[in-house]
Amino acid sequence: MRDALALGILALLGIGAVTVAVAVVCGAAAAAHAARALAGASRRRPARPRPPAVLPVRPALRSYVWVQCDTLRCGHLQTPHYPDGPGYVACRTCSARRPAP
Repeated sequence: MRDALALGILALLGIGAVTVAVAVVCGAAAAAHAARALAGASRRRPARPRPPAVLPVRPALRSYVWVQCDTLRCGHLQTPHYPDGPGYVACRTCSARRPAP
């Protein structure tokens, strides 16, 4: 039993030593990569200017309202109704005209 405890402690110490060795190698590789990047930055051509940002066009304000259309052609579903004279809206699907809500 005493040998098993000693072997467990030895295994943990070995794993710790391997972890430290891997960390040292990774740190050295990262430092070398950073040095190459800094040295290459001075030899690079200047970056081309980026084109100006294109702003999205704001959509026009909606000029329609969703109203239940009471005709069989529209199936009594809500459809967009567009202004059709003062105080009225008309359905573009079936041309039904009704007072504006």
